[in-house]
Amino acid sequence: MFSRALHGRQALCSGLPRAAKALQRRARRADLDAASFLPRAGSFSSPSSSSSSSVPLEVPLPEIPELEHSRMLADLPGFAQALGKACRVGDGGAGCFLVTGLPPRLQDLHEELLETARAFFARPAEEKALVDYRQSPQFRGYMWQGAENTAGRVDEREQIEFGREETLLQIEKEASGRLFDRLRGPNLWPQTPPTLRPLVTAWLHEMEELSLGLTRALAVSLGLEAEALDHYFQAPHLQAKLVHYPPPSLASYTAEGEDGLGLGVGAHSDSGFLTLLLQDEVGGLEFLDSSGGWVPANPVKGSVVCNLGEVVQLMTRGVYPATVHRVKRPSLKASQGLGRLSAPFFWNPSLNQEIEPLNLPGATPPKLVGRRGESQNRMLRSYGMNAFKSLARSHPTVFARHHPDLTCMSDGQVVRRDGER
Repeated sequence: MFSRALHGRQALCSGLPRAAKALQRRARRADLDAASFLPRAGSFSSPSSSSSSSVPLEVPLPEIPELEHSRMLADLPGFAQALGKACRVGDGGAGCFLVTGLPPRLQDLHEELLETARAFFARPAEEKALVDYRQSPQFRGYMWQGAENTAGRVDEREQIEFGREETLLQIEKEASGRLFDRLRGPNLWPQTPPTLRPLVTAWLHEMEELSLGLTRALAVSLGLEAEALDHYFQAPHLQAKLVHYPPPSLASYTAEGEDGLGLGVGAHSDSGFLTLLLQDEVGGLEFLDSSGGWVPANPVKGSVVCNLGEVVQLMTRGVYPATVHRVKRPSLKASQGLGRLSAPFFWNPSLNQEIEPLNLPGATPPKLVGRRGESQNRMLRSYGMNAFKSLARSHPTVFARHHPDLTCMSDGQVVRRDGER
């Protein structure tokens, strides 16, 4: 799949050695912020804004743990033990792992989904603009390259975002009147390709089932009953994206070299509970390990990449830290001129849930600062308001357009302009 070659690629790649110095400069810039993400002794506090040391990348880096899907079904305690080792700070875990050996039907679905995503992103810009996310009060739909920022850095990707499909009538019957209910609603579905909507709908369902199983394994790994966290997910707030990281321009490629093209998404941790990522064979996703090295999440056929979000870190008081990760821009050579495709699924608690630290048997919370200690924006206890805050900050124009009666305060809280919440 995706084996087409870029015309003239060999001639282009032969000129890369001339860009060695530029490559080194860009590689240093890409790692500039990494030191501020490292755990170190101190209080559970806000991240430092600068760092005076560089990250040691010369030491051998560990591989991301692989957990077999069939074991989760047949031996939950054993699977949970391996999951805990991958996530626990005391065991050197970084909060990320692969779930491998997915059922063939799910592998087929993933392959079809990525093929359909590539077909969508290849459509003309004016056609993709028909589902422009600026039309959506729920921040869903198509976002062009540069429309979103992560941790203050513009993302070099285009994407289309989805959530749980809900009609306005459903929301009117069930909504609590809280501000976060505004995140509920319909998706913006493109007409072409026609297979996109049914494939995304099926994928959301499959990822929801897999995420619930992983949540129960995580609970067991913490010494809790398997269903101890189920009540947080009675009506989970689902978010999902199809993402395309376009290849760099020929001019940039020639000037900088294939490995010096910067980041598609800067270093950050996700604000939810658990992220499951489907990716193509290009690669580029990297995780920050406890020694400060960036560990590549190399594509493995029949797998999904999983990483923990800030809700888990808050619940466990840092015993399981949120995973710091980034995405390097795809080179023309690695992507054969097509860029990189991924499909992240974000498994989050119900919007009405209040997130409090769990009473974990025998756990000694580590002392963390930096991005492993806390997100860049302080976490709110209300999951729904925290989700609203994250979207409002990432998309201020859409927030102002559809929610003119609200404002985002300096501490991140979204409130009514009249002062009421």
